[in-house]
Amino acid sequence: MHLFMAREMVDKHLEVAGAMIDPDKPMSAKLAALPKMGAFYAGWYPTRWVGWGRWPRYGDFGALATHLRFVERSARKLARASFHGMLRYQAGLQNKQAFLFRLVDVANELFAMSATVARARALADQKQPEAAEAGRVADLFCRIARRRVRQLFGELWDNDDVRLYRGAVDVLEGRHEWLERGILGLQDGPAPARRQEAEAEPRKVAVGVS
Repeated sequence: MHLFMAREMVDKHLEVAGAMIDPDKPMSAKLAALPKMGAFYAGWYPTRWVGWGRWPRYGDFGALATHLRFVERSARKLARASFHGMLRYQAGLQNKQAFLFRLVDVANELFAMSATVARARALADQKQPEAAEAGRVADLFCRIARRRVRQLFGELWDNDDVRLYRGAVDVLEGRHEWLERGILGLQDGPAPARRQEAEAEPRKVAVGVS
């Protein structure tokens, strides 16, 4: 689902600013898109920076409120990152799958955090006996998820994606076959003793039959 979710994430930007980043669109189409872009982003972009995701918001969630505040702040940051990625890569964004997949992974982590906190809150509201334990588990899960989110955000702009891609191309084109030499007889070198015996056995049978 990563590709589908990534497409949904940038779909609105493509609708509003698609003509501007499309290299096949003529200049007249790009200029015609400017008023629509200006009207949309003048209202959209500032709201992705301005917002209150701090105390006392979500205070009724008790100790888990801090995780919901983190989710809200990170959701705005995620929206900004998707927009910045479009500005940076433009039409090439569709080929930046590692970048897009990190955005999707952040979204998944934030959703999982929200669902976990909501479940713990529901158990507490129902006065279930496991409510206290659920709160501790939810807190632990969210703390781990927050670390993953921070790492994913950091790797959006600081990564080895280009080198990894080049390395993968080299492997597919056979430039690293030398690494297989001497490994289980995959390349040059004598075959293992058992393999030699297995290959010799059918020949012995064939000679006996003849």
